[in-house]
Amino acid sequence: MLQHLNIWKFLAGLGIFMFGMFLLEEAVKQLSGRSFKRFIKKTTTGKIRSVFSGIFATAVLQSSSAVSLMTLAFVGADVMSMQNAIGVIIGTNVGTTFTGWIVATLGFKLNIEAFSLPLIGVGGLGLIFLNSFPRYLGFSKLSVALGFLFMGLDFMKISVEEFANSIDIADFPHYGNWFYVILGFLLTALMQSSSATLAIILTAVNANVIFFSEAAAMVIGANVGTTVTILLGVIGGVQIKKQVAFSHVIFNIGTGIIAFIILPFFLKLIEWLEPDSNNDVVRIAIFHTLFNVMGVLIFLPFINIMVMWLERMFPVKSDEVTIFINNVSHDLPEAALKALKEETKHLFYETIRLGMMVLRIDSKEMSASHHLVPIELLAKKEKSNPEEQLKQINQLQKEITLYATHFKQEEVETEDAARLHQLIHACMMMSLVAKTIWSVRENTEELYISSNQKAREYYDLIKQNHSGFWFKIEAAIIESNNSQTGISDELIKNLEKQYETFITHVANALEQGQIKEKHASSLLQINGLLTQSNRQVYNAAQIIIS
Repeated sequence: MLQHLNIWKFLAGLGIFMFGMFLLEEAVKQLSGRSFKRFIKKTTTGKIRSVFSGIFATAVLQSSSAVSLMTLAFVGADVMSMQNAIGVIIGTNVGTTFTGWIVATLGFKLNIEAFSLPLIGVGGLGLIFLNSFPRYLGFSKLSVALGFLFMGLDFMKISVEEFANSIDIADFPHYGNWFYVILGFLLTALMQSSSATLAIILTAVNANVIFFSEAAAMVIGANVGTTVTILLGVIGGVQIKKQVAFSHVIFNIGTGIIAFIILPFFLKLIEWLEPDSNNDVVRIAIFHTLFNVMGVLIFLPFINIMVMWLERMFPVKSDEVTIFINNVSHDLPEAALKALKEETKHLFYETIRLGMMVLRIDSKEMSASHHLVPIELLAKKEKSNPEEQLKQINQLQKEITLYATHFKQEEVETEDAARLHQLIHACMMMSLVAKTIWSVRENTEELYISSNQKAREYYDLIKQNHSGFWFKIEAAIIESNNSQTGISDELIKNLEKQYETFITHVANALEQGQIKEKHASSLLQINGLLTQSNRQVYNAAQIIIS
């Protein structure tokens, strides 16, 4: 039988599927604007509404796996709470029963995977031609992500179709219901589609290949098999995504065990509801719906308890943003104050790095430009994006402030107390600098993609002026480790001169029609805010090296 399994197509499908999952989460993050978050929260507020959202979404898409994976993406993008995500997840199980009813009553199954090529085609063209429109770019990425996700699932399904078809269920009529549970699980795990497994089961029942009780056992196994897809979706994911994924595992396995234990009762109930023994296909559809609804009713009151248990099993590990104050006790004020100074310096470097990221200045480019190697900056990972960097700066500032408040005033010398307050003030200034830098991000993006050559030249001048200032300030801090020299006043004077000269240049370019008003506005706003923030950078640096 194994010779019928196309292993390379299966692995290709798995790779496409995982890439689609990555793109999906990136697209969700990009589209997570205020209105989008409001829409998501509106449809998943509260456990009951979340359950119905999961039912409706799965009934429409005909893919519980796709809905579950999108839910994981929403959780990873922090636009859906874990409780509501679990509600959606358990709702998907009821939503999958619509496929059974379609097959049982109409003999037709909507194949959503067939939409993968149009999704990839439209989305791919959008990525190329709508590159200048961030929001449309996000929708294009979402389209491509969904297309790849469905294509990956389809590849995995096709690769094992011959393998599944080579199994003659009639060869196993006397192995008991446990065998059929396992068979249903394996088919679903291989094909990544409980709907496909259900169609096979209903076909077998309709052809009188298996009996009603064996078919019901296979349906239970198919439900449990859907957990494999969502577990694949959290490989390498954050802890909260693992929490949601394992809630799906707990729900499906728990519901499956209960349904299997009371299977004889279910069979009698369904025979009473549908007495026609020649209509076992409809009986299976009824069974599929009933035992999933039963699972929702059993587990829904215990979602909060499940959340607490999962949080203990998969604790969210907060990234350690501090370097120097982690293991320094306040019992030694001098050592603690030294660690606080180094951590404040660390915050300073991280804030400068945010400025480099927002202005799109590569650290190696900066080094070559100013003939100095920025040791602290080059030591940092280059994978972070500006949003993650800002979050790290805010968290670092909070950790430093919290650490500073734990100093016992009666054990700190007057001079050290004054130094402590200065360092806290420097941290506050750098936090404001970070917020100011972040505020010009949209303007910098506009100029970065502008087709106006003159506007781009002035944007490059902004990068050169302010990166040069940051670099010289950092060099002064590094050199202060070996000497007590301060920072020259010439730095701030040159900054003021550059500010005034820049205004004159932009005004002349606007008057001569070399740049548009919107470009002039963006250039002046960026330069003005960065100049203002660099005055605070200068003052904070003076405190650090004093």
